[in-house]
Amino acid sequence: MVNLKCPDASIELPVNFLDLVKTPRFLYGDRLRWISPESDTDWGIVIGRFYSNASDRCCWSWCYLIWLSKDSRSAAWTSADIAWEEDLEPISEES
Repeated sequence: MVNLKCPDASIELPVNFLDLVKTPRFLYGDRLRWISPESDTDWGIVIGRFYSNASDRCCWSWCYLIWLSKDSRSAAWTSADIAWEEDLEPISEES
């Protein structure tokens, strides 16, 4: 439970938490696309990332905030999206 009377109180992580965290595969500024058999999948540039529990995979994983290319299909209704690391792949500069 979080102590609301003391805003700078924090929940302590397990002692070995940093040993459990995998190094992220992608860096800020990397160009990535969603893994898909379709050729016109969304793509963009990494502008953020966070480590979170992927409950559907029963594990913790990196999640990335992607600034979508204006040419991505989803750019018609949003400018950014998030995706789990396992759902992304790098794209080349020529793509």
